[in-house]
Amino acid sequence: MDNVKQTEQVKCIVLEDYGGYDKIKIKNWPLEFLGSTSVCVKVQLCGVNFSDIYTRQGFLRQLKTPRVLGAECYGTIEAIGNEVKNLQCGDRVVCYVWTGGLFGEKVVVSANNCFLVPEGVSGQDAVALPANYLTAYLSIFTMGNIQPGDTVLIHSIAGGVGCAATQLAKTVKDVVIVGTTSVSKHERLKENGVSHVLQHENYETLAKNVSPQGYDLIIDSIGGPNIEISQKLLKACGRLVVIGGSCYINGETLKIVRSLAMKWQTKNLVPQTMIERNITVSGLHLGMLFDSNPNKIHHIMEELFKMLKNKLIKPIIHEILPIDNVIEAQATLAKRMNFGKVLLKLNQ
Repeated sequence: MDNVKQTEQVKCIVLEDYGGYDKIKIKNWPLEFLGSTSVCVKVQLCGVNFSDIYTRQGFLRQLKTPRVLGAECYGTIEAIGNEVKNLQCGDRVVCYVWTGGLFGEKVVVSANNCFLVPEGVSGQDAVALPANYLTAYLSIFTMGNIQPGDTVLIHSIAGGVGCAATQLAKTVKDVVIVGTTSVSKHERLKENGVSHVLQHENYETLAKNVSPQGYDLIIDSIGGPNIEISQKLLKACGRLVVIGGSCYINGETLKIVRSLAMKWQTKNLVPQTMIERNITVSGLHLGMLFDSNPNKIHHIMEELFKMLKNKLIKPIIHEILPIDNVIEAQATLAKRMNFGKVLLKLNQ
Protein backbone atom coordinates (compact mmCIF):
# COMPACT_ATOMS: atom_id res chain seq x y z
CA MET A 1 0.00 0.00 0.00
CA ASP A 2 1.34 3.45 -0.90
CA ASN A 3 1.95 5.64 2.10
CA VAL A 4 -0.16 8.76 2.68
CA LYS A 5 0.71 10.74 5.81
CA GLN A 6 -2.23 11.11 8.12
CA THR A 7 -0.97 14.56 9.18
CA GLU A 8 -0.79 15.91 5.61
CA GLN A 9 -2.69 19.18 5.13
CA VAL A 10 -4.36 19.90 1.79
CA LYS A 11 -6.19 22.92 0.37
CA CYS A 12 -9.96 22.42 0.72
CA ILE A 13 -13.26 24.30 0.60
CA VAL A 14 -14.52 24.19 4.18
CA LEU A 15 -17.95 25.11 5.52
CA GLU A 16 -17.31 26.46 9.01
CA ASP A 17 -20.97 26.79 9.99
CA TYR A 18 -24.45 27.01 8.43
CA GLY A 19 -25.36 30.34 6.88
CA GLY A 20 -24.30 32.74 4.12
CA TYR A 21 -21.33 32.76 1.79
CA ASP A 22 -19.12 34.12 4.58
CA LYS A 23 -19.23 30.65 6.17
CA ILE A 24 -17.24 29.19 3.25
CA LYS A 25 -13.48 29.30 3.71
CA ILE A 26 -10.60 28.02 1.59
CA LYS A 27 -8.05 26.62 4.00
CA ASN A 28 -5.69 23.76 4.69
CA TRP A 29 -7.47 20.75 6.12
CA PRO A 30 -6.14 17.41 7.40
CA LEU A 31 -6.23 14.64 4.81
CA GLU A 32 -8.20 11.67 6.11
CA PHE A 33 -6.46 8.40 6.99
CA LEU A 34 -6.18 6.00 4.05
CA GLY A 35 -8.19 2.95 5.08
CA SER A 36 -7.89 -0.52 3.61
CA THR A 37 -10.89 -0.03 1.29
CA SER A 38 -10.16 3.58 0.35
CA VAL A 39 -8.16 5.41 -2.29
CA CYS A 40 -6.39 8.78 -2.30
CA VAL A 41 -7.25 10.89 -5.34
CA LYS A 42 -5.37 13.95 -6.63
CA VAL A 43 -8.31 16.11 -7.72
CA GLN A 44 -8.39 18.08 -10.96
CA LEU A 45 -12.07 19.04 -11.30
CA CYS A 46 -15.08 19.28 -9.00
CA GLY A 47 -18.77 19.56 -9.81
CA VAL A 48 -20.84 22.22 -8.06
CA ASN A 49 -24.36 21.15 -7.09
CA PHE A 50 -27.46 22.36 -5.26
CA SER A 51 -26.59 19.86 -2.52
CA ASP A 52 -23.63 22.09 -1.61
CA ILE A 53 -26.04 25.02 -1.18
CA TYR A 54 -28.50 22.91 0.83
CA THR A 55 -25.63 21.92 3.13
CA ARG A 56 -24.38 25.50 3.56
CA GLN A 57 -27.82 26.84 4.37
CA GLY A 58 -28.45 24.18 7.00
CA PHE A 59 -31.12 22.30 5.10
CA LEU A 60 -29.34 19.00 5.88
CA ARG A 61 -28.70 19.29 9.61
CA GLN A 62 -27.42 15.72 9.83
CA LEU A 63 -24.28 16.99 8.04
CA LYS A 64 -22.45 18.63 10.94
CA THR A 65 -20.04 21.54 10.59
CA PRO A 66 -17.19 22.29 10.14
CA ARG A 67 -16.88 20.05 7.10
CA VAL A 68 -15.38 19.93 3.63
CA LEU A 69 -17.99 20.59 0.94
CA GLY A 70 -18.34 18.85 -2.42
CA ALA A 71 -20.26 15.80 -3.64
CA GLU A 72 -18.30 14.97 -6.80
CA CYS A 73 -14.78 15.22 -8.14
CA TYR A 74 -12.52 13.89 -10.90
CA GLY A 75 -8.84 13.06 -10.63
CA THR A 76 -6.08 10.45 -10.58
CA ILE A 77 -5.52 7.81 -7.91
CA GLU A 78 -2.27 8.36 -6.00
CA ALA A 79 -2.59 5.67 -3.35
CA ILE A 80 -4.82 2.68 -2.61
CA GLY A 81 -5.81 0.67 0.44
CA ASN A 82 -4.55 -2.90 0.63
CA GLU A 83 -8.01 -4.41 0.14
CA VAL A 84 -8.82 -2.44 -3.04
CA LYS A 85 -8.76 -4.83 -6.00
CA ASN A 86 -10.63 -3.09 -8.81
CA LEU A 87 -8.57 0.13 -8.95
CA GLN A 88 -4.87 0.97 -9.10
CA CYS A 89 -2.56 3.96 -8.86
CA GLY A 90 -2.71 6.09 -11.97
CA ASP A 91 -6.36 5.28 -12.75
CA ARG A 92 -8.58 8.19 -13.70
CA VAL A 93 -11.72 8.17 -11.57
CA VAL A 94 -14.80 10.24 -10.88
CA CYS A 95 -16.04 10.12 -7.28
CA TYR A 96 -19.45 10.77 -5.76
CA VAL A 97 -20.22 11.15 -2.03
CA TRP A 98 -23.56 12.82 -1.34
CA THR A 99 -22.54 13.92 2.16
CA GLY A 100 -19.62 15.89 0.73
CA GLY A 101 -15.91 15.99 1.46
CA LEU A 102 -14.60 16.08 -2.13
CA PHE A 103 -13.71 19.77 -2.63
CA GLY A 104 -9.98 19.42 -1.97
CA GLU A 105 -6.66 19.16 -3.80
CA LYS A 106 -6.47 15.60 -2.51
CA VAL A 107 -9.27 13.48 -1.06
CA VAL A 108 -9.50 10.07 0.53
CA VAL A 109 -12.67 8.29 -0.55
CA SER A 110 -14.08 4.76 -0.38
CA ALA A 111 -13.25 2.79 -3.52
CA ASN A 112 -16.95 1.94 -3.76
CA ASN A 113 -17.67 5.64 -4.37
CA CYS A 114 -15.27 5.79 -7.33
CA PHE A 115 -16.05 5.09 -10.99
CA LEU A 116 -13.24 4.21 -13.38
CA VAL A 117 -13.29 6.67 -16.28
CA PRO A 118 -13.03 4.87 -19.64
CA GLU A 119 -10.31 5.78 -22.11
CA GLY A 120 -11.41 8.56 -24.44
CA VAL A 121 -13.77 10.18 -21.90
CA SER A 122 -12.61 13.62 -20.76
CA GLY A 123 -12.47 14.68 -17.15
CA GLN A 124 -14.97 17.45 -17.81
CA ASP A 125 -17.53 15.01 -19.17
CA ALA A 126 -16.86 12.44 -16.45
CA VAL A 127 -17.28 14.79 -13.49
CA ALA A 128 -20.58 16.07 -14.92
CA LEU A 129 -22.15 12.60 -14.80
CA PRO A 130 -22.67 11.51 -11.16
CA ALA A 131 -24.97 14.07 -9.54
CA ASN A 132 -26.74 15.34 -12.65
CA TYR A 133 -26.93 12.42 -15.06
CA LEU A 134 -27.54 9.75 -12.41
CA THR A 135 -30.42 11.84 -11.03
CA ALA A 136 -31.75 12.44 -14.54
CA TYR A 137 -31.45 8.77 -15.55
CA LEU A 138 -33.29 7.55 -12.46
CA SER A 139 -35.97 10.23 -12.89
CA ILE A 140 -36.54 9.57 -16.59
CA PHE A 141 -36.16 5.81 -16.86
CA THR A 142 -36.39 4.17 -13.42
CA MET A 143 -38.94 6.27 -11.53
CA GLY A 144 -40.47 7.99 -14.55
CA ASN A 145 -40.83 4.88 -16.75
CA ILE A 146 -40.70 7.02 -19.89
CA GLN A 147 -42.40 5.54 -22.97
CA PRO A 148 -42.26 6.35 -26.71
CA GLY A 149 -44.56 9.26 -27.53
CA ASP A 150 -44.65 10.64 -23.98
CA THR A 151 -44.92 14.35 -23.29
CA VAL A 152 -42.46 15.33 -20.54
CA LEU A 153 -42.32 18.51 -18.46
CA ILE A 154 -38.95 19.25 -16.84
CA HIS A 155 -38.65 22.11 -14.36
CA SER A 156 -35.47 24.24 -14.28
CA ILE A 157 -34.56 22.62 -17.57
CA ALA A 158 -31.47 24.78 -18.14
CA GLY A 159 -29.70 23.47 -15.03
CA GLY A 160 -27.37 20.50 -14.88
CA VAL A 161 -30.09 17.92 -14.19
CA GLY A 162 -32.48 19.57 -16.65
CA CYS A 163 -29.98 19.46 -19.51
CA ALA A 164 -29.11 15.86 -18.68
CA ALA A 165 -32.77 14.79 -18.46
CA THR A 166 -33.47 16.41 -21.83
CA GLN A 167 -30.70 14.49 -23.55
CA LEU A 168 -31.72 11.19 -21.95
CA ALA A 169 -35.40 11.67 -22.78
CA LYS A 170 -34.49 12.40 -26.40
CA THR A 171 -33.07 8.87 -26.74
CA VAL A 172 -36.69 7.61 -26.60
CA LYS A 173 -38.72 7.76 -29.82
CA ASP A 174 -41.22 10.58 -30.39
CA VAL A 175 -40.87 12.11 -26.93
CA VAL A 176 -41.99 15.76 -26.64
CA ILE A 177 -40.01 17.77 -24.08
CA VAL A 178 -41.35 20.91 -22.40
CA GLY A 179 -39.32 22.85 -19.86
CA THR A 180 -39.47 25.84 -17.54
CA THR A 181 -36.66 28.40 -17.20
CA SER A 182 -35.88 32.10 -17.57
CA VAL A 183 -36.47 33.80 -20.93
CA SER A 184 -32.78 34.38 -21.67
CA LYS A 185 -32.13 30.65 -22.06
CA HIS A 186 -34.97 29.72 -24.42
CA GLU A 187 -33.05 29.56 -27.71
CA ARG A 188 -30.16 27.49 -26.35
CA LEU A 189 -32.61 25.01 -24.83
CA LYS A 190 -34.28 24.42 -28.18
CA GLU A 191 -30.84 23.59 -29.58
CA ASN A 192 -30.54 20.95 -26.83
CA GLY A 193 -33.78 19.27 -27.98
CA VAL A 194 -36.50 21.04 -26.00
CA SER A 195 -39.73 21.40 -27.99
CA HIS A 196 -41.39 24.13 -25.89
CA VAL A 197 -39.79 26.43 -23.33
CA LEU A 198 -41.95 28.16 -20.71
CA GLN A 199 -41.05 31.06 -18.45
CA HIS A 200 -40.90 30.01 -14.78
CA GLU A 201 -43.35 32.66 -13.62
CA ASN A 202 -47.01 31.72 -14.19
CA TYR A 203 -46.01 28.70 -16.25
CA GLU A 204 -49.12 26.67 -15.34
CA THR A 205 -51.43 28.30 -17.92
CA LEU A 206 -48.76 28.11 -20.62
CA ALA A 207 -48.12 24.45 -19.81
CA LYS A 208 -51.84 23.67 -20.24
CA ASN A 209 -51.88 25.47 -23.58
CA VAL A 210 -48.88 23.50 -24.85
CA SER A 211 -50.35 20.14 -23.82
CA PRO A 212 -54.09 20.45 -23.02
CA GLN A 213 -54.35 16.72 -22.31
CA GLY A 214 -51.64 16.98 -19.64
CA TYR A 215 -48.22 15.41 -19.21
CA ASP A 216 -47.13 11.80 -18.99
CA LEU A 217 -44.07 12.60 -16.88
CA ILE A 218 -43.02 15.64 -14.84
CA ILE A 219 -39.60 16.08 -13.20
CA ASP A 220 -40.01 18.60 -10.35
CA SER A 221 -36.87 20.05 -8.75
CA ILE A 222 -38.74 23.04 -7.30
CA GLY A 223 -40.76 21.23 -4.63
CA GLY A 224 -42.94 22.93 -2.02
CA PRO A 225 -46.22 24.40 -3.34
CA ASN A 226 -45.15 23.57 -6.89
CA ILE A 227 -45.87 19.89 -6.19
CA GLU A 228 -49.60 20.65 -6.26
CA ILE A 229 -49.34 22.40 -9.63
CA SER A 230 -47.33 19.52 -11.07
CA GLN A 231 -49.97 17.02 -9.99
CA LYS A 232 -52.71 19.05 -11.69
CA LEU A 233 -50.77 18.95 -14.97
CA LEU A 234 -50.51 15.14 -15.09
CA LYS A 235 -52.55 13.00 -17.46
CA ALA A 236 -54.31 9.92 -16.16
CA CYS A 237 -51.54 7.38 -15.42
CA GLY A 238 -49.06 10.28 -15.38
CA ARG A 239 -45.95 10.18 -13.19
CA LEU A 240 -44.48 12.97 -11.07
CA VAL A 241 -40.91 12.61 -9.78
CA VAL A 242 -39.89 15.10 -7.08
CA ILE A 243 -36.11 15.47 -6.97
CA GLY A 244 -35.51 18.60 -4.88
CA GLY A 245 -36.71 21.74 -3.15
CA SER A 246 -35.00 24.61 -4.95
CA CYS A 247 -37.90 26.95 -4.08
CA TYR A 248 -36.31 27.22 -0.63
CA ILE A 249 -33.02 28.48 -2.06
CA ASN A 250 -32.54 32.22 -2.49
CA GLY A 251 -28.84 33.00 -2.71
CA GLU A 252 -27.33 33.62 0.72
CA THR A 253 -29.89 32.14 3.10
CA LEU A 254 -33.03 30.05 3.33
CA LYS A 255 -36.17 31.92 2.27
CA ILE A 256 -38.18 30.58 5.17
CA VAL A 257 -36.83 30.65 8.71
CA ARG A 258 -39.36 28.36 10.32
CA SER A 259 -38.38 24.83 11.33
CA LEU A 260 -36.35 23.11 8.67
CA ALA A 261 -38.04 19.84 9.55
CA MET A 262 -41.31 21.32 8.31
CA LYS A 263 -39.97 22.23 4.89
CA TRP A 264 -40.50 18.81 3.36
CA GLN A 265 -43.96 18.57 4.92
CA THR A 266 -46.80 19.26 2.51
CA LYS A 267 -50.58 18.97 2.42
CA ASN A 268 -50.40 18.60 -1.34
CA LEU A 269 -50.13 14.80 -1.38
CA VAL A 270 -53.62 13.45 -0.85
CA PRO A 271 -54.05 9.68 -1.39
CA GLN A 272 -57.69 10.02 -2.44
CA THR A 273 -56.74 12.57 -5.12
CA MET A 274 -53.96 10.34 -6.46
CA ILE A 275 -56.30 7.35 -6.62
CA GLU A 276 -59.17 9.20 -8.26
CA ARG A 277 -56.92 10.92 -10.81
CA ASN A 278 -54.84 7.77 -11.44
CA ILE A 279 -51.50 9.48 -10.97
CA THR A 280 -48.20 8.48 -9.42
CA VAL A 281 -46.06 10.73 -7.20
CA SER A 282 -42.57 9.54 -6.30
CA GLY A 283 -39.45 11.00 -4.72
CA LEU A 284 -35.79 10.50 -5.50
CA HIS A 285 -32.75 10.97 -3.25
CA LEU A 286 -29.70 9.86 -5.21
CA GLY A 287 -27.35 9.79 -2.23
CA MET A 288 -29.52 7.57 -0.05
CA LEU A 289 -30.17 5.26 -3.00
CA PHE A 290 -26.42 4.97 -3.48
CA ASP A 291 -26.03 4.07 0.21
CA SER A 292 -28.68 1.35 0.03
CA ASN A 293 -28.01 -0.02 -3.46
CA PRO A 294 -24.52 0.91 -4.75
CA ASN A 295 -24.57 -1.86 -7.36
CA LYS A 296 -27.54 -0.22 -9.07
CA ILE A 297 -25.72 3.11 -9.23
CA HIS A 298 -22.55 1.52 -10.62
CA HIS A 299 -24.60 -0.24 -13.30
CA ILE A 300 -26.25 3.03 -14.35
CA MET A 301 -22.87 4.79 -14.47
CA GLU A 302 -21.62 2.10 -16.83
CA GLU A 303 -24.65 2.74 -19.04
CA LEU A 304 -24.00 6.49 -18.95
CA PHE A 305 -20.37 6.03 -19.97
CA LYS A 306 -21.54 3.89 -22.91
CA MET A 307 -24.09 6.52 -23.92
CA LEU A 308 -21.39 9.18 -23.70
CA LYS A 309 -18.97 7.22 -25.89
CA ASN A 310 -21.80 6.53 -28.38
CA LYS A 311 -22.54 10.29 -28.47
CA LEU A 312 -26.11 9.84 -27.24
CA ILE A 313 -25.41 12.31 -24.44
CA LYS A 314 -22.94 15.19 -24.04
CA PRO A 315 -22.65 17.20 -20.81
CA ILE A 316 -23.08 20.95 -21.26
CA ILE A 317 -20.49 22.86 -19.25
CA HIS A 318 -21.56 26.38 -18.28
CA GLU A 319 -18.16 27.43 -16.96
CA ILE A 320 -15.01 26.20 -15.22
CA LEU A 321 -13.82 28.39 -12.34
CA PRO A 322 -10.73 28.24 -10.10
CA ILE A 323 -11.30 26.71 -6.67
CA ASP A 324 -10.92 30.19 -5.13
CA ASN A 325 -14.11 31.24 -6.95
CA VAL A 326 -16.36 28.75 -5.16
CA ILE A 327 -18.68 31.48 -3.84
CA GLU A 328 -19.20 32.79 -7.37
CA ALA A 329 -19.96 29.21 -8.47
CA GLN A 330 -22.57 28.73 -5.74
CA ALA A 331 -24.14 32.11 -6.51
CA THR A 332 -24.44 31.19 -10.18
CA LEU A 333 -26.51 28.12 -9.24
CA ALA A 334 -28.54 29.88 -6.54
CA LYS A 335 -29.53 32.67 -8.93
CA ARG A 336 -30.27 30.19 -11.76
CA MET A 337 -27.74 31.91 -14.03
CA ASN A 338 -26.18 28.71 -15.36
CA PHE A 339 -26.91 26.79 -18.53
CA GLY A 340 -25.54 23.35 -17.76
CA LYS A 341 -22.83 22.34 -15.31
CA VAL A 342 -20.56 24.58 -13.22
CA LEU A 343 -17.12 23.13 -12.43
CA LEU A 344 -14.18 24.08 -10.21
CA LYS A 345 -10.61 23.33 -11.27
CA LEU A 346 -7.67 22.32 -9.07
CA ASN A 347 -4.11 21.03 -9.62
CA GLN A 348 -4.02 22.34 -13.21
